[in-house]
Amino acid sequence: MKKILNLSLAMIITTALTGCGSSTSSNNSSNASVTASAAPTKSAAETPAAKEKPAELSVLVFETPNLTAQYWDAAIKRFTDKHPNIKVNKIVSPDTDRTKYAKQLLATGQFPDVLMSVTVQDFLASKSIMPFEDQYVKKVPGAEKQAIDGKVYQLAWGAQTIPYIYYNKKMFAAAGATEPKTWSEFVDVTAKLKNSGVTPLLYGGAKDAWSTTFLLDGIISADVYGKVPDWVNKRKKGEVKFSDPLFKNAVLKWKSLYDSKSFNEDGLSIDYSKLQEAFLKGKGAMYPMGSWFVAAADGQKDIEVGVFPVPTEDGSIINAYAVGGPASVSASTKFPTEAQMFATEFVTDPVTVAEVVKSDALIPLEGQKVDFKYSPLFQKVIDISNQGKKVNAFGWENGDAAMIAGMTDEINKAAQNIILGKSVDAELATLDKKWDEIAARAK
Repeated sequence: MKKILNLSLAMIITTALTGCGSSTSSNNSSNASVTASAAPTKSAAETPAAKEKPAELSVLVFETPNLTAQYWDAAIKRFTDKHPNIKVNKIVSPDTDRTKYAKQLLATGQFPDVLMSVTVQDFLASKSIMPFEDQYVKKVPGAEKQAIDGKVYQLAWGAQTIPYIYYNKKMFAAAGATEPKTWSEFVDVTAKLKNSGVTPLLYGGAKDAWSTTFLLDGIISADVYGKVPDWVNKRKKGEVKFSDPLFKNAVLKWKSLYDSKSFNEDGLSIDYSKLQEAFLKGKGAMYPMGSWFVAAADGQKDIEVGVFPVPTEDGSIINAYAVGGPASVSASTKFPTEAQMFATEFVTDPVTVAEVVKSDALIPLEGQKVDFKYSPLFQKVIDISNQGKKVNAFGWENGDAAMIAGMTDEINKAAQNIILGKSVDAELATLDKKWDEIAARAK
């Protein structure tokens, strides 16, 4: 049955994933230029670029199996068709860590005019990205919710749940397992799967350190943010610490799964793309991942995938929710008007938005009608996301609720160190020390 979505923000979400995004690994690291040859329209002739010297924008993107070169090229072409006197040069990050690549470009004097899905906090101290002018913020309903100290540096376009646990239905049935609601039920399920001869859980690492911590992120979101929703702001004030019992117990819960050998043994040696491939090829029964995985799952015929939220102690549903979006603008751009125009139109273009819902399974927010037929798996993700309590997704926060610059990478490193046998107490103490050092430098 076709669902006509009525959303309250004129947009939909992504990375990094990373993401999203948080997202998946790069398919193509080449750079490309996308320009338009259509005759100028009346609306185009009225743009600043038509009245003055033609503008040329460089736009940093990242390509994944979901967000392909064709996706970005088509979106760029829709803009240049509308504004033929603006040329857009696409720059592709060599992997999904577009923030790292953006830093490299900044250091070499090649910082792009527009950047897609970078970690904003990492560029605030250097004043490398500009706040959007009010006229553009007003065109993106809800954009002000992403504000940092009252200024909007990135335009949002939707939401993702990070993570839910996707599972192989055939493996569950063979092990006599059912979807768990409580943590004790989840532990029982992992034992049943292990006894049936399959690997219960999958994680990754290698060059994509962020793929190590998906389940940890979910546990912390549920157990810490579920009780203290403003934990990050309290950490900024020095009122809580990583080494506090509440946070430590969440980490120990995650570590217990490694101690019981419930994860794949090669996790730290496989990157994100290999991790996803491992699940789709049946090398593990459960796959903690962002909601963008739905698009990849729907493209498979040899595996039937189910989904459930990260189990909690009492069985209540805590949704780790990340509202965000792709577009930021360089503070040093020679064309600030055109760059902000591109960013704004990118996140509000109906076709671009509809395509990202389809290709990256981004959860629509309220405010815009999108004519889209959900798959059963996607529909269940949306149904779950509308239940229980919503909290920020740990490690994927935005706006004033975001971690201070650099801490997400430190958390990923600490998680990998714990897997390698380092002490939980020592790693949490290191995180507290790192936080205090970074915060002191930022003053």
